[in-house]
Amino acid sequence: MNPFPLLPPLSAMPWKPSIPPLGPCLPSVGKRAACLLAPLVLLLPGFTAAAQQAAATPKAKPSAPAASASPSPSVLEVPKPGPLNLPPIPAKFVHPGLLNSMEELQFIKKKIAAGEEPWKTTFEQMKGTTYASLTYTPHPHLTTTAGILARGGLEGGFYDLDDDTVAAYTQALMWIFTDNEQYAQNAVNILNAWNIFNGEQGIIWYLGSSWHSSIWCESAELIRSTYPKWSPGDIAKFSAMLDRAFMPVLHNQMGYGNRELSVCNGLMAIGVFNNDRAAFAEGLSHWVSYVPCWIYLKTDGTAPRTANYWLSSPSDDELAKMDEGLFPDVKKSWIYSDQTTFTYDIKKKMGNDNGMARKPTLDLWNGAPPEAFVDGLCAETFRDLGHCDLGYSQLINVAEIAWHQGIDLYGLEAKRITAFMEFENWLRTADTIPEQYYRVIPSGLGFTFEIGYNHYHNCMGMDLPNTKKLIELSRPYYKEQPLVLSGGCYMRLKPGIRASTMSGPAGLDVCWEALTHAELNAKGNMPAASVAAQGTNVEH
Repeated sequence: MNPFPLLPPLSAMPWKPSIPPLGPCLPSVGKRAACLLAPLVLLLPGFTAAAQQAAATPKAKPSAPAASASPSPSVLEVPKPGPLNLPPIPAKFVHPGLLNSMEELQFIKKKIAAGEEPWKTTFEQMKGTTYASLTYTPHPHLTTTAGILARGGLEGGFYDLDDDTVAAYTQALMWIFTDNEQYAQNAVNILNAWNIFNGEQGIIWYLGSSWHSSIWCESAELIRSTYPKWSPGDIAKFSAMLDRAFMPVLHNQMGYGNRELSVCNGLMAIGVFNNDRAAFAEGLSHWVSYVPCWIYLKTDGTAPRTANYWLSSPSDDELAKMDEGLFPDVKKSWIYSDQTTFTYDIKKKMGNDNGMARKPTLDLWNGAPPEAFVDGLCAETFRDLGHCDLGYSQLINVAEIAWHQGIDLYGLEAKRITAFMEFENWLRTADTIPEQYYRVIPSGLGFTFEIGYNHYHNCMGMDLPNTKKLIELSRPYYKEQPLVLSGGCYMRLKPGIRASTMSGPAGLDVCWEALTHAELNAKGNMPAASVAAQGTNVEH
């Protein structure tokens, strides 16, 4: 008996807008679990019957990527990793230079003031959340702890860290878009309160560190660039916290799937904020190495590529040379802390992907059958679609950060990334799909395709009909207020998208993305080349 629920046509799905988000039903499960790991909703009364009925119904021929002619898994030939040719790491970083430039933010501000869409609606949605409260107060901890699926996050402080991280970014955006100084001061208060932080513990310690560090840097980058009352002393303390609490965990971390891409995002975000070329270089190296191993193209051969992880990553000594002069004693910096961190990991029995990363390549593709290997399939498609969306959100954040620093990762992997976007969103929205994909679990969906769609469609002119369809189905959600709970932000599920839950527009993987990127470079708006006109091309 197939232990996974089948994935029926949309017409057979028991769409029930009245079904509440999963978060309130499972208060002990954190944001990532509620938004991404929620196939239980598929077991609601009527779903299994509908799925079985759909399975017995003759299928129309889908307009989907054609399956590659692949031999049986026992004879699939796994390509070996090759050398990387990375671009020069910037000698000086552009600030603010993570997900948005100041020019972009000022453009959005004018659109909000003029009452134009989609900016007006998405701004009002953000303004209406508790994250944007003028009386928001931080909830700092020295350390935080959470178990698998963020269990224990409430008492362990993990949810407080979640909320304060998102709130700091929200307050920073509110300050820029309204000129109300109270928002800026609120953001400063949150950032300063967490200067005491020493790190995360528990089985998802490095994954949480990846998520939180990237959003922390977003808010800090904006406030440092726009609010001179954030004192140099407090900025230095926050910078030191990033080096102390996060960098030893992210450095030389071996991750799988969305977790590896999250590490890349955290490394590069810290690299920009801390003007740390070594952190930026390590994240860039891992991204360039890993993306071709996570998303499959038929041109890879009959099987996906093998992840090389550290084989082409800079050594500690090479990283130290990049950061020459940044630390009083580089030997005591995060660069040489990985052995201490590894020992701590083993002693505390915290989570690490070393075991998974040593498995044969095909074992990491979650049982995907040979006939499922088409352009855009990713290593986690047969795990569930929610984890694919999570990995993509981190992948695209890295590309956007690099773009603002003059490096064109979008162009490097345009075919691979857009193939994923179209295949993933076809699985989410197509009325009929082939039987080889019935085992795919359509878990929680996040609002995560605006950044990539803006660049590939609006900047590069690429036609992405499936992604466009998903975005058009998602945008009505921006007119509603999300349900903000401790450690989570959720939307009420509507017909039209194959998903178990809808995470809200503010989280650790996606945070107000529609406001900051929807239609940003559409015709008549900002010129596509205004940010990184001379972006450096990257080659494998």
